[in-house]
Amino acid sequence: MSSAASPARLNTGRMLADAEQLLDSTADGPSHDGLHELTLRLRGHIMQLIPAVTDRFSSWPRNDDTLAQAMAGTGRAQRQLAADPPDGSLTQAVAYAQRLARTVVELTQHLARLDQAGYP
Repeated sequence: MSSAASPARLNTGRMLADAEQLLDSTADGPSHDGLHELTLRLRGHIMQLIPAVTDRFSSWPRNDDTLAQAMAGTGRAQRQLAADPPDGSLTQAVAYAQRLARTVVELTQHLARLDQAGYP
């Protein structure tokens, strides 16, 4: 496992808190400037989570549903990172950031499932 993907270096609680800012319907959304900063943080979280999840693949049996779901999730996450951010309205920017936030949540869930099963 790479040191960047080490569970000790990942603060998934902070990652989820950042995602929650955009996904919690009762929370006040960030300001326009805050949205840009939050979007960058979410992209950074995804960049850390993808290798953390994929580093666990080698120890899993190839016919496992948990592995298949995690592999699909990392593929979706990579496509989210490859997508260009919108340069249009604030509504488009919020929707883009919310997609990133859902990706962060999904990857942290995959990471937890892979760690819970306890494969070496």
